[in-house]
Amino acid sequence: MKIIYINILLVLSFAIVFSSTRVVAQKAEKEKITIESVVKDEAGNPIKGAIVYGNEGAVVAKTDASGKFTISVPEQTDLLIEADNYESVLFRAGELKILKEFKLKTTLFLYGEKDQVNVAFGKKKRGDIVNAVSVVNAREVEKYSNSQSIADAIIGQVPGLLGSNNIWALGNSSQLASTLTIVDGLPRDISTIKMSEVEQITFLKDLNSAILFGSMAVNGVIMVTTKRGQAHKKEIKVMGYYGMSKPAALPKYLSSAEFMPLYNEARLNDGLTAPYSQTNIDNYTTGNKYRYPSVDYYSGEYIKSSRPFSSVITELSGGNDVARYYANLGWDQTGNILNFGQGARSHQNRFNVRGNVDLKINDWVKSSIDVVGVFNNTGGPTGTSYFASAATNKPNLFAPLLPIDLVYPNNKLVLSRKNDVDGLYLLGGSTSYLTNPIANGYAGGDNVNVQRTFSLNSRIDFDLNRIVKGLAFHTNVSFDLYTRFDQGITNSYSVYNPTWSATADSIKALTQYASDARPGTQNVSNGYYERKFGFYALLDYDRTFADDHKITGSLLFFGNRYNFQGSFQGNSNANLGLRLNYAFKKKYLVDFSSAYANSIKLSQEKRKALSPSLGLAWMISSEDFLSSVSAIDYLKLRVSASKMNSDAGIDGFYYWENVYVASGNFSWNEGGQYNQGTTSSYGGNPGLTWEKRKEFNFGLEGMFFNRSLSLNGNVFTTQYYDQITRPASVYPSYYYAFLPYSNFDNIAYRGAELGLSFNKSVGDISFMIGANIMYATSEVMKKDEIYAFDYQYRKGKPFDARFGLVANGFFKDDADIASSPLQAFGPVRPGDIKYVDQNGDKAIDDNDQIQIGRSQAPFSYGLNLKVTWKNLILFTRGTGRKGADGMLSNNYYWVDGNDKYSEFILNRWTPATANTATFPRLSANANSNDFRSSTFWQYKDDYFTLDALQLTYNMPDAISGKVGMKNVSFFLNGSYLFTFSKVKSYRELSIGNEPYYRSYSIGVKTVF
Repeated sequence: MKIIYINILLVLSFAIVFSSTRVVAQKAEKEKITIESVVKDEAGNPIKGAIVYGNEGAVVAKTDASGKFTISVPEQTDLLIEADNYESVLFRAGELKILKEFKLKTTLFLYGEKDQVNVAFGKKKRGDIVNAVSVVNAREVEKYSNSQSIADAIIGQVPGLLGSNNIWALGNSSQLASTLTIVDGLPRDISTIKMSEVEQITFLKDLNSAILFGSMAVNGVIMVTTKRGQAHKKEIKVMGYYGMSKPAALPKYLSSAEFMPLYNEARLNDGLTAPYSQTNIDNYTTGNKYRYPSVDYYSGEYIKSSRPFSSVITELSGGNDVARYYANLGWDQTGNILNFGQGARSHQNRFNVRGNVDLKINDWVKSSIDVVGVFNNTGGPTGTSYFASAATNKPNLFAPLLPIDLVYPNNKLVLSRKNDVDGLYLLGGSTSYLTNPIANGYAGGDNVNVQRTFSLNSRIDFDLNRIVKGLAFHTNVSFDLYTRFDQGITNSYSVYNPTWSATADSIKALTQYASDARPGTQNVSNGYYERKFGFYALLDYDRTFADDHKITGSLLFFGNRYNFQGSFQGNSNANLGLRLNYAFKKKYLVDFSSAYANSIKLSQEKRKALSPSLGLAWMISSEDFLSSVSAIDYLKLRVSASKMNSDAGIDGFYYWENVYVASGNFSWNEGGQYNQGTTSSYGGNPGLTWEKRKEFNFGLEGMFFNRSLSLNGNVFTTQYYDQITRPASVYPSYYYAFLPYSNFDNIAYRGAELGLSFNKSVGDISFMIGANIMYATSEVMKKDEIYAFDYQYRKGKPFDARFGLVANGFFKDDADIASSPLQAFGPVRPGDIKYVDQNGDKAIDDNDQIQIGRSQAPFSYGLNLKVTWKNLILFTRGTGRKGADGMLSNNYYWVDGNDKYSEFILNRWTPATANTATFPRLSANANSNDFRSSTFWQYKDDYFTLDALQLTYNMPDAISGKVGMKNVSFFLNGSYLFTFSKVKSYRELSIGNEPYYRSYSIGVKTVF
């Protein structure tokens, strides 16, 4: 509750300080004028809801239904007037006493200020875009959603986006699925940026839109453009919220009394003796919990039911014609889910600061500089992960805490102890468990993971219009540094193994292991860094001739370098880019874009390559035969074809050369002489060249029925070919050490995406329904592979095909085993899984694996709904997929040997449950037959998740204005609230790591 009060006080303090400042400033201003006027359109009709900014945005008014407004401003102020669907106009101070009314010009459809889209190294109006580009305008999103994670905010919002970082579902390997992320023009990680900092997110989906970024953009680009100050619109925003995150699900492990008889059963199944007597099991049921422990690591004793989180974000922006500024300062705090020791006291603190400044040096030179710092400290106990241990430590191993009052009086170890828990307990353990996660939490010390991110952008823009009309030159330099390390104090501690009295629940003796020490020395370890440098220089041309012919062009040099700890070579990328655009009457559009790239991963002869692309668009709704169709407001057809050369999938360097490595020692002269051996690592291939992607895309976008229905769709086909591998299928096996890397593999993708949005208003209610769906599939066209049977080949199957054995129930008895094909994965017994013999050779082995499923869903979709009623806004978003297959595989499900037992095994096979069992027989040995990829463990992983829900109340302007604020809103927010799936229990369970969370928050946002 303290954090709630702190957040509320911070928000209210900001409100009081800034509103008081404004009141004082207003009293100090003596020379004011009061303007009472009206805002009209070109036809003389009044404009309702136009916003009038005075005194650089410090004073704001809004027009009523008749277009009238009243505003009191200093005499020498300018007025900026904005309204939806109209061009904003800045009226200078000298005009204010002359003008009787203020007129705004209607925005040209698709060419207004709000239609501006950030594209690769530039900006375009929506009507001029030829490519497959989607946009999320963050200023619109923040009106109804206060999610600060970019990844969370874009899920389900954009057609063609799978999750938050994969465009068009291009594969499930890191080589093919990694989408390039760009922040303010240059490559950067977007995970450290909040949505409150963002102006616009642009998705460059086809190669034609992304190709200027060179080979790094082979899988598409997600561009993030941060906010900048707006002239004459001073604004201060403060937002604070507090919430709780609750685990979606927790593992359910068996108690000691449940585990022990089942382990006996497992031993007997393997022909071994049972270690636990019934008397012993009964003691663990009713006996003293310290003597007969049953540790539930997920109980309320160790895990809280929820963890708190909070955030305060302040934004300041404004400026004038000469200087503009934007600043974002934030503090986020997240509590710990652990409920004991150092874990209960630890939390995560994240501070961020951003400053974006734009300066007008003179009429033809402008400069910008952006500085960002993110400081992240995550505290916790030292030692191994609590949740990793919780997934493996059996409940009956030892009592983690031993009550001191149960130890015989005058025990020397108790009297001489240097460490205990609250004076009540000693730390339990044994010779096999000298440390454990609970003892670590109480006595192991504390550790803080420290992360620091620093970013710098510096841009200079030259308007060369005085030299050549329409010409400009831009430069941008970036530097990024990310560091990470652990710092903390590690203590050593004793654990005690008790010897219990035979006649009472008391401890007659203790055995001490290790010793207690608190050195107080801070240790720094696990250091890591990443460093990035980026640069581009751009010559731009933009000119329209005779009102009908618009010609734009860009000549680009772009380069960046990425270094990280442990990398001696680093990764460098550099390319020249050329973009030429032509538009005739805003109806026929042509885009030729290309990149001439250089790769240090290839030989000198193969190092350079040209990647061309061509895009065409036709504004078909402007044609006479469609312009009269009232239902069609806008319809554009697009087509693009591209070929890109890329080295993004080349993992190493010097593949074109023969590489040799040391290989042990050899001796002669009866061991008197020796030398180091040398062997080939791989053979050289001077002809090795770029990996390639070729693509064809057809797109359609439009608006219908008075712009109430919007549509955006693409049909695409693409191939990744000349993919680099070491093709063992081409060379004899004895030649493998000399096998060169070669351009060999070929994977094809095809699919379609469709985004729909419907807007409607009925009285005071307006609503927006959005939906997007994508179908995407793949086919392996060529692959380095050799198999004994045709059905094993990956060629002709989806790239994400999952291979495994087909399960055929359980072995019923010894006779069933004897009459079935031999299973080559180890001895089998009744209750083990039997498999289908695919090739009829009377043996079950890896040759019997076939395609049993797909890891990637061909169908994915997102739904969102926004309903506005008066001052209330309800927003919700959900995502889903269909056609993917999951596979159970971790030790929560694959339980054998000495594993911890979960509830999942309860319906195991026994002779009595042979017809109903859903789990194979228990085994105390490693069971390599049962626990392998097969249809037995596979499941249909279809789902729909309600990802976000927010209810916002906007305080009426008349009320917020009385306290010196432009706007005040309150909101309730929930994220990842429900999952609808037949396998919900699998999807929501996290094993060996922190739980997945559902989150709920309440907050307030004010604008001054």
